[in-house]
Amino acid sequence: MQSVQSMVIIRFDKTPLARTNSSTAIFRYSVLRPDGSNACKKKHNCSIHCQLDGKTLKLCSLGSTMLQNLTVNHDHHFVINVTTPDGEKNSSSYKWFIDTIPPTASITTERMYTNAENAILTITFSEPCTGQGGFKCINASTCDIIISGSAKVDTSTLRLVKPGRKYSIMVAFSSQLDYGLVAIKMKDNFCTDQAGNRFLNTNGSAIIVHFDRRPVKVDIWTSVPSYELQINKVPRTVLATNKMEDLEIYLDFSDPVVNSTKEITSALHVNAGHLQPIHSQTHGNRRFVFKLRNVSRINIITVKFQSASIIGRSGTPVSYITPIAFMYDSTKPDVKLRTNSPGVTKESNINVIVEFTKPVFGFQTSGLNVKGGRITRFRELSKSRYSLTVLGTAHKVISVLVPEGKVKDVAGNQNLASNRIEVRQYSPPAISVALHSFVTAGLLATSLAAAVLSLSSTNLGAVGAITSGTTDVVVSNPSMNLLGMVGHLQVFVFSEWILMNQPIEYSETTNGLRWLIPREKLPWKKENVANHDFPGRHNKLSMKPRTLSVGFFDKKGGDHTMELNSNSSSHLQNFQSPIELAPEVGRPNGQQNISMRSTSYGELLQSYEYSIYFLREEPFSALVKKESYTGWKDFEMNMFWLGVASGSLLLIHLLILLFLRWRTGSLFHGNLSVPRFELFLLIFMIPCISQASAFVIKGGTTKGIIAGILLLAIPATFVLSVCLLFVMALFIGGHVQYKEIMQTGKPTPCHTKLQGLFFGRPTKGKWFYQEGLTSYFLLRFGFLFEDRKGPPVLVLTDQNDPNRIPKWIDSGQSGIGRMRPVDFDNGNEITQISMSKKLLGCARSAYLILDLLRRVAFGIMSGAYSTPTKSQSIIALAFTLGQLLYLLTLKPYIRRGVHVVESVSLLCEAAMFGLSLSIANKNPFKEQTLGFVMISLLFITFLSQLVNEWYALVRWLLSLPQSSNPSFKLGLKFVFKGLILPFLPRKYWLKLVPESSHPSTGLIPVPPLSPETPLVRRNETKQHVDPLNSMTATVFPVRSPGIHGFWEIGQTSGAQGAREAKQQKGIRLEPKSEVSKLRELAKASFNYR
Repeated sequence: MQSVQSMVIIRFDKTPLARTNSSTAIFRYSVLRPDGSNACKKKHNCSIHCQLDGKTLKLCSLGSTMLQNLTVNHDHHFVINVTTPDGEKNSSSYKWFIDTIPPTASITTERMYTNAENAILTITFSEPCTGQGGFKCINASTCDIIISGSAKVDTSTLRLVKPGRKYSIMVAFSSQLDYGLVAIKMKDNFCTDQAGNRFLNTNGSAIIVHFDRRPVKVDIWTSVPSYELQINKVPRTVLATNKMEDLEIYLDFSDPVVNSTKEITSALHVNAGHLQPIHSQTHGNRRFVFKLRNVSRINIITVKFQSASIIGRSGTPVSYITPIAFMYDSTKPDVKLRTNSPGVTKESNINVIVEFTKPVFGFQTSGLNVKGGRITRFRELSKSRYSLTVLGTAHKVISVLVPEGKVKDVAGNQNLASNRIEVRQYSPPAISVALHSFVTAGLLATSLAAAVLSLSSTNLGAVGAITSGTTDVVVSNPSMNLLGMVGHLQVFVFSEWILMNQPIEYSETTNGLRWLIPREKLPWKKENVANHDFPGRHNKLSMKPRTLSVGFFDKKGGDHTMELNSNSSSHLQNFQSPIELAPEVGRPNGQQNISMRSTSYGELLQSYEYSIYFLREEPFSALVKKESYTGWKDFEMNMFWLGVASGSLLLIHLLILLFLRWRTGSLFHGNLSVPRFELFLLIFMIPCISQASAFVIKGGTTKGIIAGILLLAIPATFVLSVCLLFVMALFIGGHVQYKEIMQTGKPTPCHTKLQGLFFGRPTKGKWFYQEGLTSYFLLRFGFLFEDRKGPPVLVLTDQNDPNRIPKWIDSGQSGIGRMRPVDFDNGNEITQISMSKKLLGCARSAYLILDLLRRVAFGIMSGAYSTPTKSQSIIALAFTLGQLLYLLTLKPYIRRGVHVVESVSLLCEAAMFGLSLSIANKNPFKEQTLGFVMISLLFITFLSQLVNEWYALVRWLLSLPQSSNPSFKLGLKFVFKGLILPFLPRKYWLKLVPESSHPSTGLIPVPPLSPETPLVRRNETKQHVDPLNSMTATVFPVRSPGIHGFWEIGQTSGAQGAREAKQQKGIRLEPKSEVSKLRELAKASFNYR
């Protein structure tokens, strides 16, 4: 501000600051004389003119002037001119600067990327910023620098480089972290400049410092396609190609390096060809690309990088990296077809093995050319080995071929054409189908007939419609051998797993009888052939080859796709592979490895592994471990159907027993008694259980071995239990006693002796209860021994005296049968027998144990071997001959008919095993005559058993009516009545039963009240105990049955029975007619046996 010397003085009362940030300026001024008086008293007495920056203002009032919207960041000059009425003039001016630019600062450091522990920051302000205290950093809480990250400011290092303008300070990085980012910036508005502008943060007032103490990593990758394979159930990464243009090597570094391309090339080494750098964008010295040239047709290339001489931008040397290996292969895979079927076969399904010289991918059923049939099953055993099943459609020649170019190997090479296999089919022999159908129908019909008779007889016996003698026939019938029939048929079925090279006629027959084990396919694992639901059809894998990264960066990728089939659940049976498979190689998982850090890819294959898994010039099956056999599938096929069959039968048995108990109220269940029926089922199940346990034990898994051993405990426990039962109940004689009649007086003819040598002498013997034993023992457990002889008590009779022949009468609660001589004068019972005869009887009873052991052995043999061997046939023949010799020597069966059919059956089985040894090394398809002989042996076995069983069933049927003139028609009528009886009201029961079956006065056995009832001879001076006195019964007349059909039984004491015996000079049983009826019934019962 300045004024011109004059008598008039211009004084500025208010002006803007010399340096301000406001664009509005207000000037207040006064015009004074030297004495201080106002030179302009009245308005408009003075003339005032104003100028701003050299330009005259239009308005300039007296006293004050306000200037607005002035140019900012610019110097301004204000001039005021005053002229008084007296002509006095003066002027004054004022200069100022309008500054609206806020002060800023820039933060710099020597290295933005460092591996050091600290960094020196330099802070430079754009202008002095001293207002509000200026820049300060006293401590961590009072500092105008803000640190974000794992670092802190060292306030003791603050230095003033240029007052008000430049400072330096140290930042220390965290020692607990190897790497991190530290953001550093200035606070906002912490100071002002001279014009009052507050500090403003700009990009320059904030920096980011990278501290990284980690080693610099390098990523080696290639444009060769990469896949993930499952090798021994471990994911592995495979690199392979057949294209030269794919042979590019990439180096990517985690930090830019300071080395040149030439230096990096010298640090990169390959074992084949040479590398040529490709000069392209290096991405800030992060990526280097090389082309591999001069490589042979098949080569496994290994790339190594010497990283010690390469330095990253943070000053850290590049870390070591594992060499990378990949395969270059431009050769095509060859393929061979094999089949286990002969040139002419009966099978409708033909199993084929497809083997490639190296692993291939994308092989499907569409890659096969099949004529004369269609593919029903396809399975990938390995990537070079596949199995398939072809179903013949018209019993003609089946042709299978793999055309050229249907599949690719891991490098992308298409296959060559395979050899062609041709197989001629024919239908199964009609005689085999007819025979196993006949056996099936005959066995089912026999079983059904026996079940119907058992049920009907049980119903009749439960309501008292038949006498105890007839009930004895129902329960204990030594002529019946249904279990033996089933057992021999099971041996023929098991021979399928034992015999080598079975003729077609025989094998077809046994295949049709597999339900006897039982062993069939599981219903939920059947293949849907009609819909061509091939394995892999709904479970394909998409494989998109891309470039591989061994390190961590994402790479460029390809877009071509292959379809790979997954493994199927089918199983190729009975195919003998000559090559043992080694480490298992899975399939590509359909996912491409973009980056080893960003994906779950497995370890890269080493160079030697490529040679092992992919470059052997032999079938890959030699290198791939065959899928291990665990046995669980065969185990399930046995146990599922066994559980279904046995569970159903047991449930039906339980329901029948509950129904009969509810309807009849009787505890008599005959053949349906528990556990009689359960023991029958268990013996039937033992071979199947043994085979199933052998399957899982052969599998070798821990669970399978444990399960197999536990399962084998069932037959082992059962056999031991039977042995213990025989010892306690039969051999020692504590529960039952076997008695047998030995006739004397007449010489035995020679032809009879000759027949006895082969078929056994005619025997009349029965098992008896011991006194005090529950009446249900033989009903429940007699099934195990009642048809065989035991340690005998011999009853001697004179064959010339018909009155001395004992008669078996009806059985009561004390035994299966009772025997009482008509004349007691000369009867003699030999209770003391020689030790040799006792041991012989024990051996005869123990025949069942030998039979059970053979069943267990056959079941184990059939499941323990993977394929039939000659040793199996020899062992089976030895078991069979041993049992046959045992049977012919000891003749354990009571009935000669059962002995004959058992002998015939064992002879046929031994002949079958012997014939199989003679054709072990021959072509079974040319041995048609032997096939007919073997099925003839099976037919003879079954027919003999069938005839014996139906003979026993017919005799059983004829014994039901208890009529003096039995007939087949009357027996069927009784069976029908027995079946419908429980479903009728009780008041109709007596109407269905004829009068002869419930006499108003009849005989019924009553258990004696004392352990023995002595029988006194007529000559009292010469007393003699009756041979069967310990097991006799007192018989009384009874009244007609009540409304419920149960007989009322009168009882007397043992003393009363003895007095009657003395009074009548022997035992007298009611009127003579009743005694005659009783004796005839007993005789009929005994003769039937």
